[in-house]
Amino acid sequence: MNKQNFTESYCLDKLLTNPVVHIIIIFLLAVTLMMSKLGGNGLATYDDAFYAQKAKEILITGDWMTMHYDGNPHFENPPFFMWLIAGSYITFGINEYAAKFPSAFMGVMTVLLIYLVGRYMFNEWVGFYSALILSTTNIFTRYAGRAMMDVTLSFFVTLALFAMVLGIRKSPRYFLLWGLCVSVSVLIKSVLGFFPAVITLLFILSTKRWRVFANPYFIIGSISIGVLGCSWYINQSILYGNVFLKVHFGWLIFQRGFEVQPEAWDAHLSYAKDLMEYYWPWLPVFIVGIWKFSKRVLHNDEAEILCLIWVMTIFLTMSYMQTRVMWYIMPIFPATSMMCGVTLDEWLGEKRRIAHAKFWLILTGLVIVFFNATPIRLSKERERDTRIIAPYVQRFASHHQCVAAFRQNYYSLNNALLFYSDYSASPILQHYEELRALFAKTDTVFCILSNSDRDSLGMKDVSYSMIRKTDNLSVISNYPIQVYDVRSW
Repeated sequence: MNKQNFTESYCLDKLLTNPVVHIIIIFLLAVTLMMSKLGGNGLATYDDAFYAQKAKEILITGDWMTMHYDGNPHFENPPFFMWLIAGSYITFGINEYAAKFPSAFMGVMTVLLIYLVGRYMFNEWVGFYSALILSTTNIFTRYAGRAMMDVTLSFFVTLALFAMVLGIRKSPRYFLLWGLCVSVSVLIKSVLGFFPAVITLLFILSTKRWRVFANPYFIIGSISIGVLGCSWYINQSILYGNVFLKVHFGWLIFQRGFEVQPEAWDAHLSYAKDLMEYYWPWLPVFIVGIWKFSKRVLHNDEAEILCLIWVMTIFLTMSYMQTRVMWYIMPIFPATSMMCGVTLDEWLGEKRRIAHAKFWLILTGLVIVFFNATPIRLSKERERDTRIIAPYVQRFASHHQCVAAFRQNYYSLNNALLFYSDYSASPILQHYEELRALFAKTDTVFCILSNSDRDSLGMKDVSYSMIRKTDNLSVISNYPIQVYDVRSW
């Protein structure tokens, strides 16, 4: 190697040890993987369009506390995530990009935050590796690009626990930030938003830091959770009373969440199976990390204790619940990323850190070029059929004509249909006799049904006109209608 090449190599190596360069690499990779091509590919009817529609109705009704769906109060979800989408609508307009933007943005912010957490709790390189691992965790990046609340919840859970650590190690004033972040978590995901408070309690007990409970800032932070975090519960209870309590707590929390149902013994292992299937390529590193961290707990290493409590509290609680879907355990991935980051740092050691940083620099450049220079998207197309028929439904329903549906699930159809057309299909007919009676009316009627149902029924004794047909759905009418290009209406 000549002197010039040696100097250039030395400068690059020196540059790759710079924290600013680390942050730039992390930021560019996260932005590319989570925010590229957000719009134009459709919103999934579950749960993206459901939340996006509720946020749209905030702007329609002007009510920022009671969420509405199809003009009616809905009590399933606290409002904070819908506030973010509504604010995005105000900035970008009501569209798919605006609906997905808050989750994608918070995904990027979580990656940057875990860099700071890993750096503070372990070292600079652990922070770097942890952020890169989180950026390339498929489950996390996939749902960051959707209009769902779980990645946003992960950010506030992570920030709450980081604030707790800073409150213990640096200044008790950080407990005020801790209380605020727990409150926001509750306003995002209701009782599941209390996870950072539970993890904090378990961590304090495990590390025997009893004096924290008597700290004035911790007490104020705890009170703020009761006041601010529970403010939506209080507001809705006052406005709607027992109706709200029955829907939100009776049905959503207890019946759908924790009511014991007879099921196979291994049903509660579904999250473990999901991790085995989806947490690649980091699964082997995580398994080793679990083993290493478990051994260090015996030596009272507080950072390792926090990560284990963080992961196990959420994982075991959600495994007990009756509804188990992968995104419900999203807040564990910042912690698992740190566990992998520590393990990776120990494997590589000081000698191979620079080589590994060069790998990530090259990979980030390739990812940026690939996803911006090609038409390939990270997400698949959603609700194509519904998006095609939506302009027709909007046109018909705006003239006060009946738009019904046949053998469709109400929310499976209407979540996306409402978002794209501003109207829902109602009533939902279940029997052919109902369809025949509806089409016998003198008023103009439109019906949405699957192509398979239309073909299997034969429709021999029902006179209808085909308005629009897609790959899976048909829109038919009881009167012949001249259909022009809907875009010109």
